[in-house]
Amino acid sequence: MKILNRVKKIYFVGIGGIGMSALAQILFELGYKVCGSDIKKTPLVERLKRKGIEITIGHSNKCPECIDLAVYTSCINPENPEIITLKSRGVKLISRGELLAELFNDSVGIAVAGTHGKTTTTALIGHVLKECDLDPTIAVGAEVPSFLGNAVLGKSDLFVAEADESDGSFIKLNPLYGVITNIEEEHLDYYKDLEGVLKAFKVFSSNVKSGGYLVVCGDDNNLKNILKNYNHPAITYGFDKSCNYRATNLRIRGLSVEFDCLKDGVFLGAFTLSIPGRHNVLNALGAIIICKLLGIEVKKIANALKQYKGSSRRFEIKSNSSGVTLIEDYAHHPTEIRATIEAARHLNPKRIIVAFQPHRYSRTKHLKEAFSRAFDKADYLIVTDIYSASEIPIDGVDSQTLYNAVKEKKNDVCFLPISDIVEHILHIVSKGDLIIIMGAGDIGDISNELASRLKK
Repeated sequence: MKILNRVKKIYFVGIGGIGMSALAQILFELGYKVCGSDIKKTPLVERLKRKGIEITIGHSNKCPECIDLAVYTSCINPENPEIITLKSRGVKLISRGELLAELFNDSVGIAVAGTHGKTTTTALIGHVLKECDLDPTIAVGAEVPSFLGNAVLGKSDLFVAEADESDGSFIKLNPLYGVITNIEEEHLDYYKDLEGVLKAFKVFSSNVKSGGYLVVCGDDNNLKNILKNYNHPAITYGFDKSCNYRATNLRIRGLSVEFDCLKDGVFLGAFTLSIPGRHNVLNALGAIIICKLLGIEVKKIANALKQYKGSSRRFEIKSNSSGVTLIEDYAHHPTEIRATIEAARHLNPKRIIVAFQPHRYSRTKHLKEAFSRAFDKADYLIVTDIYSASEIPIDGVDSQTLYNAVKEKKNDVCFLPISDIVEHILHIVSKGDLIIIMGAGDIGDISNELASRLKK
């Protein structure tokens, strides 16, 4: 930790972000003086403030004095007044990805990357290690009840981190164990095309330390291609018979899944997840492999996995009253949307009503055709305005365009401003329905209001 060895006071520009807040908490608990700013109060901001971290709401040129290091994310505009002020003072600035690498690379690092499933896989690994008293440090992109947040500072040299590929910063990580859940077209505002995405994941794969392992989903065709030219130890998992670790005999029972795991064709053990969906079986397989590599007994892994209750905004049940189930989910990519709706189907609802907020103009532009097919298994769809995530609008790209594309394939769809969604759902919902509030933007804010109104 060469940079941090010379630092006492660290300032986070955008401290309330899910990745930033995790690192801020870890550094604060390590004894650094931590402060920061964010554009609005959020539960994450309030949690950090309760720990004793000073946070200013709003960005201005009046940053605190005596800052040794400032941290920013890729969504912070270079013209941000705080960035300009800090530069004028000669304060060293580094990205969130650089800071994570600074903390992570000297540890026994477990980095989880992939287009989908990396948050849950990271959380599952961290949960099992924690339950089995291996005392890891954990940084994950969601709030996890068993972590009491999105970060844990452990006393061992194990560090479990979610590796965010959105800005390419994950290639700065040098894990002992690297996990890749899948690779698809995503973040094309940064990578331009699938070839750019694949190139970055190849670099991430090559960064696995000598003596370690790359652990990948063997069902994924893009990962199969990466493995063809990969000359280091690798372990595959999935449903395909060719995988080293294979899930078979799935029994989906509402909100839980039971499955058997075979290792190289030999029965390893039976496992139960208390979270739904085939996609989560794949996430669990990745976690099982990592925990086996760290020497944990299969029985202990199985017991810990069964106790995992999920994380915020990942098929999170917000209400189950008056015969109506309300779920909030972070899904914002077509593949994630399909998997979430498919998992909801196993609860046997009368209807599935989805309210979806597209996330980023660039994603909506590049994946419009895939989005138009992603809601096939929903009975009724509400599309609302795009959440920009600080992106500049793109000419010809808006939610109305996406709505029209979906409408060509699906009749039961409407377009509404986000402020009208709660009243509309209350007007159309009936006993036996399941509602999913879906998206990675601020649409989750309406789920609490809707839950309260449904109870009444």
